[in-house]
Amino acid sequence: MNFVHLSFDMGFGFHGKIADKFNRGLLKKREPKSKDEVYGKKSVTKLHFKKSTPRDIARIRKMMFIQKEKEKRIMFYAIITTILLFFIVYLLFVL
Repeated sequence: MNFVHLSFDMGFGFHGKIADKFNRGLLKKREPKSKDEVYGKKSVTKLHFKKSTPRDIARIRKMMFIQKEKEKRIMFYAIITTILLFFIVYLLFVL
């Protein structure tokens, strides 16, 4: 039986059935792999943390505080600018 000839006679849907049958046959031939073969052997990751002195910790906290204050200031100016912008647009188009 010639499948190419039948696919033209029966339309395009028949080709999908042949492809499914062929793919199932390939899956049956394939050997299943274990999880270790696919992902490799498990390895334990060790983390090495730097030991900080109290002086370093205080310096880092101070830098974080300064950065937070800058962000608060920027947010305040952004809110004020947005409110003023909306107010100006309101004045231009409504009044």
